[in-house]
Amino acid sequence: MKRSLVSLLVLLPLVFTAGTTDYVRVRLEAPSPSPFRTISYEVTRRAPATTAVHRRLLPGDAESLHALGLLTEAETATIDAVVRETDAMHLPDAGPATPAAGWGQLTWVVSLQVDGVLHEFRCTAPENLPDRRYFRLIDAVRTTVKGVTSELPFRNVFYEPERRGWVNIISVPAARATIDGFDTQLETPLYHYELASGAHTIRLKSTDGRFEREYKVKVEPGGTTQLRVDLR
Repeated sequence: MKRSLVSLLVLLPLVFTAGTTDYVRVRLEAPSPSPFRTISYEVTRRAPATTAVHRRLLPGDAESLHALGLLTEAETATIDAVVRETDAMHLPDAGPATPAAGWGQLTWVVSLQVDGVLHEFRCTAPENLPDRRYFRLIDAVRTTVKGVTSELPFRNVFYEPERRGWVNIISVPAARATIDGFDTQLETPLYHYELASGAHTIRLKSTDGRFEREYKVKVEPGGTTQLRVDLR
């Protein structure tokens, strides 16, 4: 059974400093279209437990939005298998096979330590690379961590309470959401995403990259706007 440890608004060490620690860390490289200065997903194993850490840091903040949880033995075995099968400890830096289209491509920094050996590489737009090992590894780490810690959606602390509202976004097929030009790093279904009241532009791109559409919505103060769409 999965056991959630705690969600904190504190900055914790990425890895333990004592004993033998293996980890794989996937971090979004700045600058990026995301409103966050830092986004990272980490799986750290230090006997007898394996932890998943999800961290997001807003510009100007000294403390990160942070969630921590325990992985099951099966989840840990899945990450171990992906690291082994992708030969992650020997993957070089990789860039997109074709120039960026639309609103940009993300670069991820992947750091690993296995049996005391360190390795790091950068990867731009792994979903577009012909070598699918990059996407498999990054997607496995992100999916596993988010399955334990859940999402950490963007919250703008500068909104006055009476000017805030929310939006729920549901799409077929599942899609990644960009709101007002910012890549939220979140996928639909997306619930209770906080926004300033007023007009907003939401762009949805299906996770398989086949469909992409843009929508205009209006958020009322204290209200929730529903956006349900079929992208096909």
